[in-house]
Amino acid sequence: MSHKKIVLTAGFAMFSMFFGSGNLVFPLLIGKETTSAYPYSLFGLIITAVIVPFLGLLGMILYDGDVKKYFSKLGKVPSFLLIALMLSLMGPFGVVPRCITVAYGSVSLLFPHLPYYIFSFGFCAAIVTLIWQANKVVDVIGLILTPFKLGGLVIMMIVGLWFSEQIPITNLSAATAFAEGITLGYQTMDLMAAFFFSSATVIYLRHNLEANAPRSQLLKLSIVASLIGASILSLAYVGFVTLGAKYAPVLAAVQPEAMLAVIAQHTLGKYAMPVIALTMAVACLATAVILSTLFVDFFREEVLREKITRPQAIFLSLGATFGISLLGFSKICELLGAILEIAYPALIVLAITNICNKIFDTRQGKFPFWIALAISSLMKLCRFAVL
Repeated sequence: MSHKKIVLTAGFAMFSMFFGSGNLVFPLLIGKETTSAYPYSLFGLIITAVIVPFLGLLGMILYDGDVKKYFSKLGKVPSFLLIALMLSLMGPFGVVPRCITVAYGSVSLLFPHLPYYIFSFGFCAAIVTLIWQANKVVDVIGLILTPFKLGGLVIMMIVGLWFSEQIPITNLSAATAFAEGITLGYQTMDLMAAFFFSSATVIYLRHNLEANAPRSQLLKLSIVASLIGASILSLAYVGFVTLGAKYAPVLAAVQPEAMLAVIAQHTLGKYAMPVIALTMAVACLATAVILSTLFVDFFREEVLREKITRPQAIFLSLGATFGISLLGFSKICELLGAILEIAYPALIVLAITNICNKIFDTRQGKFPFWIALAISSLMKLCRFAVL
């Protein structure tokens, strides 16, 4: 396989890994909430959902995609617990169940009488099928799921923006809109994802390069793949935030997980709904596949020390996913949001200090992370006390 094809596959796979349930919902929600002030909220979203995750990607690449080495400065036990928490939230106890709720939000418009629990069970079964062979995950996502997803999303954005009406005027200030973009950008959880997606990408590139390929070549190709994924992601955010702003009146009473499907129905008509619904389901499935794979491997290898087989770990993980998915989109987001407001600032500080340590050969230790975590925790407690 040529280097160009390897990098494009990895870059497309990285975009597809990132652009899942939250990325389909929160940009639209940001546009809907900020309407004419959407350029400011879009800027906030780009910061927390593209620039900050890219810092995480760059840091991980500099650490050769080694998650343990990246978090080692925090200490053996704290780093293990932090990794376990992040993978649990992105896996069966947060993002993967949220993927299921978003996919159902679109599919239910086609099949309104389809029980949610049956759809969730079928979605989990599809994940099991796709992650059964671990070494095929990046190829499945990059070569099969991503092109289909990109095609559907591009059609949706072009048609939606072409036939849209004038954006409603809002009274929100630029600062408020910017803060809205920043806050909801946390919910995409792309920084957490970056720590682990970059590892999968580095492993994939290393596997497909020549055995004697220099480290500098691996580093260069990893960065190029990351830039490809980040560029596509940014363009998608621009389109979806704009869509949310333009269709705010149509989305006034629509649940967040169904907003994209409603826009599609409004612009393309009922005959296009099967394509859009399937596109959304595939987008969520692509993210769910990689996140489930990461959690299953960590759970089996690091937590249980390979005391169970990989198929057993898969069934345990997807069983938990199915159970959490029954909480519904709003409840899952509420739980995730409370944790992310505390953890995200500290993770951003860690990403910056790790990059400085590698590029400028500084000796920043663990204290910036813990100070940031303490400050964000205190601010959260103060807001809770006020409420």
